[in-house]
Amino acid sequence: MSRTPHAFPCRRPAPGTVAVVAPYGDDNGHLREYSRLGWNCVAVALPDHERPAAHRDHTVHIPGYPTTVVYSGMRRTLKKLAARQVDLVVAGSGLGVELADCLAYFLGLPGNDLGTTFLRTNRAVQATALGDAGIASAASMYSTDVTDALRWADMVRFPSYVVAAADSSVTAHPAVCSTPDGITTAWHRARRAAQHQTGSGNVLLQQHVPGPQYLVQTISGSVPGEHLVSAIWAETRTDTQVHDRSELLDRCGPRSRALSLYAQRVLSVLGIDHGAARLRVAWCEQRGPVLLSARAFAQSSPADDYSPSVSHIAAVARAATTAGFGRASASRERAVMRVSLAAPVDGCALDATLLRTISTLPTLTHIIHFAQPGRPLRKTLDRASSPGELVLTGAARAVEEDYRLIRSIEQVGLYEGQCR
Repeated sequence: MSRTPHAFPCRRPAPGTVAVVAPYGDDNGHLREYSRLGWNCVAVALPDHERPAAHRDHTVHIPGYPTTVVYSGMRRTLKKLAARQVDLVVAGSGLGVELADCLAYFLGLPGNDLGTTFLRTNRAVQATALGDAGIASAASMYSTDVTDALRWADMVRFPSYVVAAADSSVTAHPAVCSTPDGITTAWHRARRAAQHQTGSGNVLLQQHVPGPQYLVQTISGSVPGEHLVSAIWAETRTDTQVHDRSELLDRCGPRSRALSLYAQRVLSVLGIDHGAARLRVAWCEQRGPVLLSARAFAQSSPADDYSPSVSHIAAVARAATTAGFGRASASRERAVMRVSLAAPVDGCALDATLLRTISTLPTLTHIIHFAQPGRPLRKTLDRASSPGELVLTGAARAVEEDYRLIRSIEQVGLYEGQCR
């Protein structure tokens, strides 16, 4: 049953201790939010030999945490956490989802069913589970061998496909392909990214679902079926699948309500009864919402500090540790938008004067990053290669006007005059 934000029951009358499992890449978001609520934080780190290449530059002890417990086998780790009187276990990243499920179970704390952990990490398995339950999903397969993918594509013959790491926590951007050569090239790129970030070589081939995409942030309680959609971001991409903008959706609109109902059904099928989840959903005009991937952990965002009401980690922390979720401010009165700049060709550079014009826009709340003016850029192919990303907040009309002005400045000369 759906709950309103203020309806979560009180679980713990006093601050306790939370164990954050594998908090890699979260910018200390879990530490910051739980500490604000007066809770003690213990990091559970993976040993050197279990961390994939992307995280081998981390020390065993997690910076910022007053205490780090290094996983050294289930029994020894449980003993260390019990000695620290841990009251709650959360995954700090995709690498921590499986271990967090196990630790919570054996400590007798709220958590998700160990038997469904794979549903919360593998995009193809998620799609199959939803299809079996009669819920709209994208046809998918996964393998470590590209020949399996090519054989499957030849059998199903969809107009186009998405190639991505099967693990839903991998951040490398999926590729949309329509030919065997395109699938093969994207497959090898996705396999390298998967191995680098997770240590797994499984790659997904999925039916491409056209239409707008949404990121649905959810919180689930310790009682099965208790779910809350805390925020929904509408994401717009260009024809080449480069990120354009992400907007916080009005929670009272019909699209939000439809996505919320769909998300609750998805969470139940994937066995997400406790904690955070983030669903990427496409909206297909013929089928309605279709899940593309689900992640069973909360992630920090550069927009969080400038619009705290939409912070996923903060929302999950409040729901899990205090008397209630609390009422978040309505997005109808305060729009939040993340905008990505896009360099059109290799060799162009940002114009310093026009960049200063953008930096003085009235709704510009935060500059996540700007490339150095005058420095040659590469053509923007994904979010990571964008020469700038901004957070706009304020009245919806004012935010939209400033967004359009940014795009106009790009067209009239933000990159012109310096292309080589």
